[in-house]
Amino acid sequence: MNNENKTSKAEKKGMKNFFKSRGTRRGAASITLTVLFIAAVILINLAAAAFTNNHPLYIDVTENSSFQLQDTTKEYLGTLDKDVAIYVLQKEADFESGDSTNYKYYIQANKLIHGIAGSSDHIDLHYIDLTADPTFTSDYPQVNWTQNHIALIVSGTNYRTIDLTDMFEFDTQQYQYYGTYVIKSQKVEQSVLTAIMNVTTEDKTKVTLLSGQGEQDMSAFTTLLENNAYEVENVSLLNGSISEDSEFVIIFDPEVDIDEDIYTTLSKWLENDGKYGHHILYFPNDQHELSEYPNLNTLLSDYGMQLRYGYIYENNTNYLLPGANHYISVFDYDKDNTEFTENLRTPSIPVVMSLTMPITITDENEAKALLNSSDSAFFFPRDLSEEDAKDFDPTPETLIGAAIGQHSDGTTDGKKSSVVVIGSYDSVTSNHLSISSYNNAAYFINILNTLSSKDDVSVIIEGKNPSANDLGITSQNDIAFVSILVRFIIPIAVLVAGLIVWIRRRHK
Repeated sequence: MNNENKTSKAEKKGMKNFFKSRGTRRGAASITLTVLFIAAVILINLAAAAFTNNHPLYIDVTENSSFQLQDTTKEYLGTLDKDVAIYVLQKEADFESGDSTNYKYYIQANKLIHGIAGSSDHIDLHYIDLTADPTFTSDYPQVNWTQNHIALIVSGTNYRTIDLTDMFEFDTQQYQYYGTYVIKSQKVEQSVLTAIMNVTTEDKTKVTLLSGQGEQDMSAFTTLLENNAYEVENVSLLNGSISEDSEFVIIFDPEVDIDEDIYTTLSKWLENDGKYGHHILYFPNDQHELSEYPNLNTLLSDYGMQLRYGYIYENNTNYLLPGANHYISVFDYDKDNTEFTENLRTPSIPVVMSLTMPITITDENEAKALLNSSDSAFFFPRDLSEEDAKDFDPTPETLIGAAIGQHSDGTTDGKKSSVVVIGSYDSVTSNHLSISSYNNAAYFINILNTLSSKDDVSVIIEGKNPSANDLGITSQNDIAFVSILVRFIIPIAVLVAGLIVWIRRRHK
C-alpha cells in the first residue's frame, strides 16, 4: 500500500515537473501561437472571400484590358449618389457560361458587371433565378416579362431592363443564314451605365423630333439621346403640338419644306414669350435645291446663317479618312467658340462628316461657327454643270460645317434660344456615331448638354473584344491571384512555418 502511494506521488510529481519544464512551456506556446495564426488566417480568409464575392479581384493581362472598366465609367460611378440595384436574371454560373460560341463574351460581361458594382458603394449586385423565384417579377409590373431580358436595373421606384441586343452586337448575317446568334462585340458598360443613368435621373430633358415633312430615319441619334437620359417624343405640327416642357426640336433631313404656319409656330416657340431657352437642331437635305426650302431658309436667316447648295471638298490629306474620298473628312472645333468643347473628355478627337453642306455666317452678332474644314478645302457646287466644270477653278478656304445662331433678351443672365445647323445629316447616323475613333457621339450630346445647362453626364463607351489579341483567359483559368494568395498560399505557408518552428523547438 505504501509502495503504491509512493508510486502515485512520484507520477504526480513527474507530471508537474513535465508541465513546468521549459521545453513543455515552449512547445505549448508554439502550439498556441500556431493555433492563433491558423484562426487568424481562417478569419482573414472568410473576410476576403466575402469581400471578393462582391468585389472580385482579378489581374487582367489581356492586351486591350478587355476585363477592365474604362476611365469614363469609373468617373461617372464615382459621382453616383443614389442607391442602385443590378439584378442579373440568371444564376451567375449560368450567365457566365453562355454557350460554346459566345462564352468569352459572357465571361467578359460578368467581370465588367462586377467591376461596375464594385466601383460604387451605392450599387448592389444580385443574381436572380426566375424559375426558383417567380414572385420576383410581380414587383415590376411595367416590364413585359414574356420577353427574354438579361438584367434589370432598379433605383427607388424607377427601373429599366437590359436585353441581349442592348448588351451585345450580333452578326446579322450568321442569324439570317443559319439562325444562330454569334456575338461580334459587346456594349456592357454602355448598356448598364445607360440604364443606371436613366433610373437615377429624375428630371429628364425632353427632345421633340419633328415629323410630317418626310424626315429620314434617325434611330441611331434617338438611341444616343435616350441613352444619355433625354426623353424623346415624335410630333407632327400638322396635327399636333410641341410639349410645353420640351427644350429641343430636331428637324432631320426633311424631304419637303415646312409650311408658313409651322414656320410661325417654330419662331414663336423659340421666342418662348420672351423667356427663350428653346433650341432647334436642323440637319438639311442635300438632295434638293435650296429654293425648295424657303421657310427653313428664312428660319436660318432669322438667326444669322445661310446654307450653300453644294459640298465641302476637303483637299488637305491630313483631314481625309484613309481610303475615303474628298467629301468625307474630319472637322476642327472652332477655336473662337470653346463653349461646346470645354466639357468634352477628349477634345483632341475630331468629328467626322460626309457630304457636308457649308454654312455662311450672315450676321456675326447672332451666329458663329462650330465646326470648320481645313484652309485647303473648297466649295463644290451641287448644281455644277459638266460645261462649267471644265473651267472650274475654286479658291481654297476654310468652310463652316456646323454653326449656331442665338437670340436672347439681351441681359447677362438671360436664357438664349438657338438654331444649330449641321451641314451633314450623316454625321449622326450609325455610320459615324458608332466609330469610337471619332467624337461625333460625345460632341453632339455635349451640344445638347451645354444648351440645356445639363450636367455632363454623358458616357460614351468603347466596347472591347475579349478574343482580340488576348491570352485566352476564361473562367476556368483566369488569374485571380489575390484570391489564390489569401485562400491557399498564406494558410499553407503559415502551417508549414508553424510546424517547422514547433519541430525545431521540440528537439532542442
